Order: sequence, then C-alpha cells, then structure tokens
Amino acid sequence: MLEYILNDHIFVSYICPYLWFIGAAVVLFLEVILDIKAPYGRYNTTNSGIPVRLAWFIQELPSFVIPCYILYNNWSSISITKLIIISFFLIHYFQRVFIYPMLIRGGKHSSYLTTILAFIFCSLNAYSIAEELIVYHNYPNNYLFSLRFLIGTILFFTGFILNLQSDAILRNLRKDNSQRDYQIPRGGLFEYVSGANFLAESIEWTGYAICAGTLPAIAFSVFTWANTAFGRGIHHHKFYLEKFRDEYPKNRKAIIPFIL
Repeated sequence: MLEYILNDHIFVSYICPYLWFIGAAVVLFLEVILDIKAPYGRYNTTNSGIPVRLAWFIQELPSFVIPCYILYNNWSSISITKLIIISFFLIHYFQRVFIYPMLIRGGKHSSYLTTILAFIFCSLNAYSIAEELIVYHNYPNNYLFSLRFLIGTILFFTGFILNLQSDAILRNLRKDNSQRDYQIPRGGLFEYVSGANFLAESIEWTGYAICAGTLPAIAFSVFTWANTAFGRGIHHHKFYLEKFRDEYPKNRKAIIPFIL
C-alpha cells in the first residue's frame, strides 16, 4: 500500500486529484451546509495570526516555486505546448505571490492554522498539476490549434482579467491602509454577484482545466468552485446582506448571476 502511494505517477495523477474531489465535498458540507467560516480575512474575529501580506506571500509561494523547479529539471525535453500551458499557471501565481500581497490595503491577519493548511495545499496542488503536465501528460502535435485549447485559453484569461478588476474594485473601497470598515462594492461583476472575485477566479481555473485537460487541473477547478466560489462567495453575500440590509442591491446574487 505504501509503495502504491509513494509511486510518483499515481500520487500526482490520481491520489492528489481525488483528495481534492473529496475535499471539495467536505468544504461544501462545512461551509455551505453547516455555515462554518474559515478564520481569515473578515471572519478572523480576533485578528490574530500572521499579517495578511506576509500570509499571502508564504502560502502562495509554493505555487510559483515548485512548477519553476519542475520546469527547470525538464527544460531540455519540454514541448512548446506544455511550456505555454504551464506558463498560464505561472502567470497567475506570479501575480498572486509577488504583486497582489503588496497591493493589499488594510486587511485582517490570517490565522496560523489557515496559513499552514493553505501552504500545504498549494504545495501539493502545484506539484500535482506541474508534474502531471510536464512529466507525464502527452499532447498531440496540433493541440495548440484545437478548439479545447482555444476555449480554455479564452476562459482562463477572461477570468484572470475579471479577477484583477474585482480585486482592484475591492482595494479601492479603502482609501488608505487604516480604513477597516466595509463598503458595498460596485462595478464589474459586482453588479451581478457579491463574490465577483471568487467567481472570476473559478472561471479562470475552469478555463485552465479545459486547456490543460489533466485530472489534477480538473480537480483543482472543482475544489476552487467549492471552497472559493460557493463557500466564500455565499458567506460574503450573507455578510453584506446583514451589514447593509436595505442598502444592498436587491437583484445581486451570491455567486451565480441571476441564479444563486
């Protein structure tokens, strides 16, 4: 059994993805059904733990470093198709690791446990996605001209741009780092849903799953929808409704425009 688990191909291609599928179900149960909120951001009521900028940098760093390491080790044999697809992953996490934390205004601390768990998840997820894509997966010679690659790429960059826009809208609600009170976000996807940034990131990783076509990428997309979109998005919607009551836009949904 241990030998089976330690087999690299089996670990990255099957064990990690199925752990994420199970994790997605558990997260939906805990966050949506039981309404348990992960203690970071506005839900870290004690504001204890690691400063938000440092926490983001620490927990997201493996998602950039690990694929770069795997890419370096396989540089002589990697195809242009694999290089382009893994570059999408690196583009997202370069922004998330080196740019996004520096742009954060205010923000509560992240609990130690949340940061540690996020670091472990990002490490395993990055290894699983990059190792499967670069080392084990095979693409046909004309894959870059396929409809699947085109659709996935369009969705990925649409989600990426909408995510940047949503983050900017939230960031600009705070005039300076000392301002901690929440306001109603407006513009972009926020006109339709409370969790605009969560929806955008979920769209982004759905596009990546389509584009990459690997089980680890698909599992990550499913987990993102469960944890980020439905879990976090629904909590934020309830938060805004309770805080602003009659002021909050009546037609704005939680995470799916016009539906949920």
